[in-house]
Amino acid sequence: MNQIFTISTFIIGLLTFVIAYIVYFNNSKGDVVVYAKVDMSRQGIILLIIHNIGKGIAQDIKFSGTDYLLKNSSDIDIGAFKVGTPILFPDEKLIYCLGTYPTLKKSLPDYPLKISITFHSKIALYPYKRKIKNVVTVDMNAFSGVDIGESTFEREVRNSLKEIASSLRKMSS
Repeated sequence: MNQIFTISTFIIGLLTFVIAYIVYFNNSKGDVVVYAKVDMSRQGIILLIIHNIGKGIAQDIKFSGTDYLLKNSSDIDIGAFKVGTPILFPDEKLIYCLGTYPTLKKSLPDYPLKISITFHSKIALYPYKRKIKNVVTVDMNAFSGVDIGESTFEREVRNSLKEIASSLRKMSS
């Protein structure tokens, strides 16, 4: 009976160690994604964001499948897609201005773009860097029909200010 208790305690301790290591492992590696987002400060502009959402450093980041995204609508190079980027720290972003939806619609294909991201991430207890590959889908057609000309908050503030101004005019006359 005492041996069963000792063995079960050992197994529980070992499983606890394995689970703790898996959680630590997943929380110490980099994780790079690419996504498109509307710029709320500039009307109608779509941004392309390269973001390390992981808790570790991502190094030697390379992209493939980005042939249509090498330049933005103003014909300015998006350097990270051409030559990669050497490092992204946790929660660090590279933000590129792509342009407006109508100009992007003309220059990009009608199908979603699959972007492959390859990078290395060093995990504390590993003696070498681990190569990680992510595949993300960026679909500019998702912005079709979306009102990105003015944010709802700005519209509500403008309407409220108009109401206040008309109330003040009525009170003063």
